[in-house]
Amino acid sequence: MNGFALTTDTVLLLLPLIAIQAGLAIYCAIKIFREGVENLSKWAWLVICLFVNLLGPVVFLIVGRKKEYR
Repeated sequence: MNGFALTTDTVLLLLPLIAIQAGLAIYCAIKIFREGVENLSKWAWLVICLFVNLLGPVVFLIVGRKKEYR
């Protein structure tokens, strides 16, 4: 059998990673539009968070969030 077979075991193995990715993307999207961003536009950060798996949301949370100085 050549290639990668998507079996139930494979899906169950990847499910936690999919849930983390989806959760981070949704959390970052909410932060982007409610609080604003730095360095890039809101839409650029949204694309990065949605399409750069796991690393995109982490980079946004470290670099792209709007800083509040009080």
